[in-house]
Amino acid sequence: MPVYYEWISAKKSKRIKHDSPRFEVTSYPLKTNVITIKESSSSSIIDHINKWSSGFEEVDPLLRFEQMNLEEDMNPLEVEKIEGVNYSKAWITKRAGILSKYTTGEKLTIVSSYLPGGEKTLIRQVSNLNEKVKHRLEQLDDFDEGSVRKTMGLSQQEFVTKINLLNDEIKKAWETEQRVKAFKIGIQCSKLLSDISVMQFYPSKFILITDTLDTFGNLVFNRLKEKSFGSNTLVNIHNIDPRTVPESAKETCQNWMYKMASIRELLPRLYMEMTLLKCYVFISKDEIKPAVARITTMIRGIGNPLVAAYLRVYLCHTASKLLGKDCEIYFYANLKEFLEEYQQIFLTSMRKKYETQLLTQDKYLNLYVPALDWLLFGTLNSSKCKSDLLDEFLQKCEQIENNELFLCCIVSAFDSPTVIKKAPKILEMVNSYADKMVMINEVLTSLGEHLCKADSHRQMASESLIQTWWKIASSLKSTNHFLQVLEPWMQFACTHLSTQHVNVILRGMIRYMIKCGKPADEYSGNFQFVIKRMLKSIPDVEELFLMDAFMPLVELVQTSSARTMMSKTVLSIFFSRYDSVEIEDHIVISSLMRLCCILHDSINAVTVEDESKICGELINKFIQAVTYQDDLERQLNFYVECRSSFIKLDAVLITLVHAVNALAARASPARGKWLQRACAAYCFVTVPSLHCTLTKTQLYLLSGQVALLNNCIGQAEANFKALIGLIPDIPDYILEDGQKKSTHVKVAGILADFLSTLLLLPDNVDSNCKAYVLSGFIKTMERIHWKKTEPLYYNTLLRTLDLLAEMTQDNYMHHLDSVLSNDQLYCSDSEFIAVINKYATNICQELLVVLKMLGDNKETKKQFHLSLELFWRVVRRADMFERPMKSLAANLWMLSQKTQDSNNRLSNAVLTGLHAQLEDIHNRAAVHQQNIRSLMEKLKEGGTHG
Repeated sequence: MPVYYEWISAKKSKRIKHDSPRFEVTSYPLKTNVITIKESSSSSIIDHINKWSSGFEEVDPLLRFEQMNLEEDMNPLEVEKIEGVNYSKAWITKRAGILSKYTTGEKLTIVSSYLPGGEKTLIRQVSNLNEKVKHRLEQLDDFDEGSVRKTMGLSQQEFVTKINLLNDEIKKAWETEQRVKAFKIGIQCSKLLSDISVMQFYPSKFILITDTLDTFGNLVFNRLKEKSFGSNTLVNIHNIDPRTVPESAKETCQNWMYKMASIRELLPRLYMEMTLLKCYVFISKDEIKPAVARITTMIRGIGNPLVAAYLRVYLCHTASKLLGKDCEIYFYANLKEFLEEYQQIFLTSMRKKYETQLLTQDKYLNLYVPALDWLLFGTLNSSKCKSDLLDEFLQKCEQIENNELFLCCIVSAFDSPTVIKKAPKILEMVNSYADKMVMINEVLTSLGEHLCKADSHRQMASESLIQTWWKIASSLKSTNHFLQVLEPWMQFACTHLSTQHVNVILRGMIRYMIKCGKPADEYSGNFQFVIKRMLKSIPDVEELFLMDAFMPLVELVQTSSARTMMSKTVLSIFFSRYDSVEIEDHIVISSLMRLCCILHDSINAVTVEDESKICGELINKFIQAVTYQDDLERQLNFYVECRSSFIKLDAVLITLVHAVNALAARASPARGKWLQRACAAYCFVTVPSLHCTLTKTQLYLLSGQVALLNNCIGQAEANFKALIGLIPDIPDYILEDGQKKSTHVKVAGILADFLSTLLLLPDNVDSNCKAYVLSGFIKTMERIHWKKTEPLYYNTLLRTLDLLAEMTQDNYMHHLDSVLSNDQLYCSDSEFIAVINKYATNICQELLVVLKMLGDNKETKKQFHLSLELFWRVVRRADMFERPMKSLAANLWMLSQKTQDSNNRLSNAVLTGLHAQLEDIHNRAAVHQQNIRSLMEKLKEGGTHG
């Protein structure tokens, strides 16, 4: 059992302001810390993990060919240096869009003799060149019924896998000198493009197969380039001069052309010629343009309009890689050829085919959109006056029947300024053919997107446009199409028309949805898109809530999930646009309150934490934004309503407590004393509703401090008592972001703040116990479950000892203007001082017990630090006139010297502090000064022996 030392606090001498003891430190405390990170030259473990895991990551099959072509585009031999439009990048974007849009769940068929189970290639030895050529030409027609296999019932994924296998077979055949086999595989792949049994997938099938054909074309081209210039020479396709090409390479190139020309069927012959078109540069570059023009005409022989359209797409794509800017005339030529054959799209034979596949006419026409878009893309680049070209195309639309496909594509292809000038004319055309058009929604949507890009200050006939548009849109039979069209046109209305006009459109939207006969919940996704565009585009978002049709529109959906998503969308966009807004209008507040209540009511026992967090953040933004300015009572009533409405969310209750405390701090003592007490009562009642003990402790402390600041002593004392009662219940660990984290650091900070606040809290005069709240805290510390050798426990005791020493002073270091603290309340009453010293004695004895326990546990480092900390407090805060205190200080110093390590900087710093204290009290009694001197001599002797 440690020796009993009775603690006696010393009275502080008055010190000149800002004159504090100085300590020797190893680094300047305000110096910026510089951290030097040395990068390891060895690879990290993450690199090894990625290396081994990459093999298990399967690439999306539909994007495999896209990646292959990206790599080819990066090849320095094939880099295009063309001024103006980069057709390669445009094609990559177009390809990705096609692959993602045109998918199918139907079963597919593939015909080939080079898939597993197909024919085995016959390799025959030949003696001379003539026989070799003759044999290869014979092989081109060697597709008898026994060698070709038809694989049916393939899913989309399986079909893509088969095409990948054919692509790999081409490479393998080429590497094993079986070039005719590679050529035959290319022919078979091109024949697959004549099959339109699954039209919905045809655009994606076109992309997949033409990528395979490009693989074959690149193999032929690279072989010819190697024969011409060697394997190590970097030559760009545009820099190849046919005059420098050896005759052997030219002869090989001509042989490939002869092989291609010997293909009997038109479709594979055209595809293979386009694949090998780049090889003309080894013979004569002048042959390329006539060949493109010839193929443009030859495509007329393809009877199926869908097949012919994509054949023209591949021709223009190939020409763009070879001719650069000169290719654009061929885009226009192929577009004119397409328009000449335009009516074939609507033939009865084609209608029977797509109806057999259960395709609607609009879905069927959408299959032509990527092809027509690509032809228009190149055509527009060739025209200097796009306005004249648009006039020409619009005039063409008026001349042809079933013009909706062409009209839809030209509206989406042209730039916005050009389309905006012709918007009234386009809208009138749509109005004229509205009854017959099945793609009317696409045309109106594209036109609306262009109008959204018009300058808001531009003088336009906005009202007449909206009136004509609404006449068309309101007559649409499909609700999905109506909402699709509504999305961009609502944005246009919000930016160019008054709020009254927008409100009228919203009313019409509600009437349409009611008349459609189906619940609005089926279209909740489209609803959200419309609401998003409105919220993001309207200049003043608060104006939406002032429209009488907006909230009924938002609440048109009935199911809980749909309403929740709608409310989340509205609140998210509202607060993303106005982070620092102060909401004062009662109509807006009421509307937002309704949306927040919908969010809150959607939370139940199975709601995931992330969802609750998002809802809480949105509601918190609403609470923080609402203000009633100087009407503090109304503000408090609003917080009371929020507490009853959002009781499920701890995050919201925390925000409310902070908001009410801020409100209490704003209240004037002269007029708002009752309000301050009401705020304190609000916080005291709200905090117990929280689940986290640590959070409740923090809020009790904050609420008590605000109540103390407002001189509401009873309320402050109640909060502090509640805090003390929660201390034993604080867990050692809490979960934050899914990780288990210790609470010791946070608890230590809370208790330090709490103890410093207790210095200002006056005693309850009705209580017989001196320092009533502090005594309750000390009793709690005596029976707390914390391990006594933990820093949290003994550091809290040290801070308590600091507080007790300060409470014995005649004048406390801190005061609040409106609060009468214990120094003024007791005026250094001896009974009060005796009680405080008794508490300090008990704390000191408990610390000595902890020191002994640390020694028994061989925790010398903790023992060293604790002994020095306690020593410093004895020297600084105890009365050194008393022999027990001087003896305790000496013993603590001896203990610290026995347990310190080789680095004694901390001890030297403490001695330096004592020297500063000696200088500080030079005006005090000579006896006290002599006591300090004798103590220091004793300490130095002890340090020498230690």
